[in-house]
Amino acid sequence: MKTFRLLVCAVVFVMASASFVIGQTSQGRILGTVTDPSGAVVSSAIVTVTNTATGVSRKSTSSSAGDFVVPELEAGPYSVKVQSKGFATIERTGVHLEVAKDVRVDVQLKPGTETEVMTVSGEAPIIDTTSDVLGETFSNEAINELPLQGRDFQNLVILQPGIQREPGGGFLSITANGNRPEENNFIIDGIDDNDAYYGTTVINAEGVEGTPATILPIDAIQEFNIQSSPEADYGWKPGAIINVGIKSGTNMFHGSTYYFNRNNADDARNWFNPVIAGDPEDSRVSAINLHQFGASAGGPIMKDKLFIFGNYEGIRSKVGNPLQVVAPVSVPIGDPSTSIADAMAECTPNCSPISVALAAYLPYNPGPSPDMFTDFNNLNRGDNGIMKVDYTFSQKHSFSVDYFIGDSLQTEEDVTVLNPMFLSQAKTRAQVLGGAWLWAPNSRFTNQFHIGYNRFWQQVYVADHNLNPDSVGINTGVTNPTDFGLPEIRVSGFTSHTVGGNGSWPLYTTPNQTLQFTDNASYIRGKHYLRFGGEVRTGSTDNLRDTYGPGYARFDYSGPENSPLENFVFGYPDYGYVAVGDSHRYVSQTSVGGFIQDQWRMKPRFTLNLGLRYDVTLPIHERHDLLANFDPSVGMVQVGKQISSPYDTDYKNFAPRVGFVWDLFGDGKTVLRAGAGIIYEIPHISVFIGQNNTEAQGLALIPTGLTLTDINGNPLPSPGTINATTLSFAPGLTQLA
Repeated sequence: MKTFRLLVCAVVFVMASASFVIGQTSQGRILGTVTDPSGAVVSSAIVTVTNTATGVSRKSTSSSAGDFVVPELEAGPYSVKVQSKGFATIERTGVHLEVAKDVRVDVQLKPGTETEVMTVSGEAPIIDTTSDVLGETFSNEAINELPLQGRDFQNLVILQPGIQREPGGGFLSITANGNRPEENNFIIDGIDDNDAYYGTTVINAEGVEGTPATILPIDAIQEFNIQSSPEADYGWKPGAIINVGIKSGTNMFHGSTYYFNRNNADDARNWFNPVIAGDPEDSRVSAINLHQFGASAGGPIMKDKLFIFGNYEGIRSKVGNPLQVVAPVSVPIGDPSTSIADAMAECTPNCSPISVALAAYLPYNPGPSPDMFTDFNNLNRGDNGIMKVDYTFSQKHSFSVDYFIGDSLQTEEDVTVLNPMFLSQAKTRAQVLGGAWLWAPNSRFTNQFHIGYNRFWQQVYVADHNLNPDSVGINTGVTNPTDFGLPEIRVSGFTSHTVGGNGSWPLYTTPNQTLQFTDNASYIRGKHYLRFGGEVRTGSTDNLRDTYGPGYARFDYSGPENSPLENFVFGYPDYGYVAVGDSHRYVSQTSVGGFIQDQWRMKPRFTLNLGLRYDVTLPIHERHDLLANFDPSVGMVQVGKQISSPYDTDYKNFAPRVGFVWDLFGDGKTVLRAGAGIIYEIPHISVFIGQNNTEAQGLALIPTGLTLTDINGNPLPSPGTINATTLSFAPGLTQLA
């Protein structure tokens, strides 16, 4: 086993030495073949590729097979000029390069002098004859002109075959070709945009109810590309590669301002928003007022050298939630199973003081039916900005830096509640920072180094989280201010959250962050275009989640009284939960990967793509070893006690890729492509420590520190020190006293 691990480490070292780290990039390539009038290849032709918006040029030389490749190019408009002795110079204009795509520009030279220039205008071929990757690109024009709910570019991904998004978006809503939502790979200008804890995007990540907490302004997007079945450059995730290219400044100053508004001025009522006689406040049409506004600007700092671009977008919104709910009637109607007033009269003087205090937070329902209408507003304040700086030092060296920041506060009704103080809130700040250095020492070799950092800071809590229940006469026994707020009370027969808000909160990810070093190199030799590189990344989460931290109690028919409402006022819950101990964890995870890919143009009409990738992800690590697992032969075991890591590392993740592209008739109109590969996924941290429910709380809350006894009641030594979990109270053992 040691020999195998040493071999694996050697392979990774060789890959990383050739080029420090992976080819995740938003940049594309212009490639082609240079021939003479007879169709023979022309070697050593000088090929100059120029970005016509910035004036930045790169040069290449055709190989012995007549092929040339100019990689690592920003998306945008280009011209291609080809020069060779004994031939007239050919310049091809109107070449548009898309994000993370290839454009083939084959050039046939004609006899003449180099000073004679022939200009050819026209678009590149519609069908890609070089790549076996399935994909689609959306231009800035398409993004801005297509109907786009909320100006969220992710709503366009469904236009790509095989990609689905749940209507309205929301948490984990994008799936690709049957893969899980967490298995999509988000890249912003070559920078990793994947959250280490959730496994989803950092920018445009969800807040409370699935509404994006931050927004990447679509005016800042040059293009975005969606790929499936990628080559060995990409690893970690088997779903879609969603690759976003950010606009750069150009030699001309350009900008935009915009404002969008949607309101309820012409809205009709829905069934849950009726006119209520004698109540003008509650008879208004449900609120809708969405404001989205911003501005962008870009231009040169030094012409042909240094460029800047920036975009700000703000959101202010109010959206109503008209609902029909079921709440206890507030006035006497002679029915203690429906009226809280009748139930209180029945239990006096033996009413539970806690229940009496909790009942004060029920809505006023004049009756006689428990059915009533509520309409609590979702409120959203968001501010988002992005800036990009590009600097071309010379034809051999260029640099770029991107920075995004988004900040928001959302208040939304993610579960049906009876009081607006029980709405959920999310306070969010997302940041993505990255830089790239492109080095092209000659026409055959290029190398691009990336460093990227993303940070997602979010607190999700119920709006009453600052209320100490003891201060209003409700002694829940909770003393940790993080878990303040009223407990979640469910009374059967009424709206589920009769009192209190979402018991899944508080959830603090403060922050989740990823630091990434990547590098990809390319080398042209004859008919072979080689790419190789690797990646080192470390992701972490500073995490706290106290499910049912404020407490939870359920009132059913199993109590001594005749109805759930009567059991509530007497203080006899059926069962309950409460979080105990400290769930705060700092968990990190390190991953390493390497790859080599060969695009072999065997024939002018046939290209074979071969690749090999190796990825390894080490087990998660907690700063204080507060992780545990269950061994059926031993019982509960804790890291740093009985085990050194919560699970073993898989070192056998060799992932081959193979594909081909065949231009069947040589006219670029009919292309057959196929590909296959193996991808080993990097698991996101919430897989291991996420609290899915009270029975599955993850490796961070296995209570190894609990006091244990043998069958005779004698104490046994605890296997560890973890004292945090969610306690359950069985029927008959709980009372609100």
